[in-house]
Amino acid sequence: MGAKRGPADPERRERIMAATERLLLEQGIAGVSHRAVAREAEVPLGSTTYYFATLDDLLDAATRRLSKRYADWLHSWGEELGEVSPAGLVEALADLVEDQLHHAREELIVSYELLTAAMRRPELRASALLYAETERAVLARHTDEQTAIALVRVLDGLLAQSLAAARPPTRADITGPLAALLTPRN
Repeated sequence: MGAKRGPADPERRERIMAATERLLLEQGIAGVSHRAVAREAEVPLGSTTYYFATLDDLLDAATRRLSKRYADWLHSWGEELGEVSPAGLVEALADLVEDQLHHAREELIVSYELLTAAMRRPELRASALLYAETERAVLARHTDEQTAIALVRVLDGLLAQSLAAARPPTRADITGPLAALLTPRN
């Protein structure tokens, strides 16, 4: 199938975005270039630079879309959770971690790759921090603000280490740090 041209292709930008997301999820940040996206989207190379002047513009737009879907899903999760005790929140978060590691592994990897890239590329910082901000906002509805921030940091460590580990974490590996934060011993 040849690339569609000009005004007869009003969905070109959307195809470019979808292609960028696919490449991010399949190959990571290193697999995304204007040329690779153009090939994946079946558009001329000039189309990618027309809509996204730099590679960082393209990465930012794609990660914002991925973040938006995650935010919608996480807000829904938080609403369904309703009122919950600290012990119940530990279990719900452990379920969430296990679910993400099994069903959203590629998205998690992209989010951590982006976070790492943002350390050297300030133009990516805002989109790199969207995942953590969403988590903080959702968790703040179930606990106080400082605890929500601490939970996000613990969850980030749990998820990042779990992605790099040779074996998946046990339930106790997950619930232990969460319980220490949410239900401390006196």
